Amino acid sequence: MIKSFTAFSLTLVLAAVGGPRNADAHAATLYQQIGGEPKMRAVVDDFTQIALADDRINFTFAETDMKVFSRLLFEQLCNITQGPCRYTGRSMLEAHKKLNITNAMFNALAEDLYAAFDREKVPYRLQNRVMVLLAPMQHDVVKVGAGPHSTIGPTASASAPAPDASPPSPQH
Repeated sequence: MIKSFTAFSLTLVLAAVGGPRNADAHAATLYQQIGGEPKMRAVVDDFTQIALADDRINFTFAETDMKVFSRLLFEQLCNITQGPCRYTGRSMLEAHKKLNITNAMFNALAEDLYAAFDREKVPYRLQNRVMVLLAPMQHDVVKVGAGPHSTIGPTASASAPAPDASPPSPQH
């Protein structure tokens, strides 16, 4: 009788605090919380379609092997979200050195990534955590003097979304 009462009490306590499932959620990586490989691959596929249709940035992909780009983007997103992948591409500085990427273009790409996450129903709070991880790359991607919005510094980093903020609306 005492064993069954103790088991019943433990069940009530676990139910009240969210149980073991709650503990697992806190231990899960961002990659796992997003949905792992199937979800991340779907986001990358959606992003590629969205970016290629976005006249603000699609011309930057004119000479890009999009299969290689998609593979590398998946690796990078997987890696920075603590997935099991290793990014095998060049550094962001090296990969973008010859491009004249402006802040406006960088921000358009971020908006397109938000749209891809939205299509795959990834919660905003997780989207924003990914964006926080990507934001420091802006310094290596944006070329100072490339355009009217190419200032890098406090104003550029201030544009990174707060972890629980809603994403900007895509401007297509």
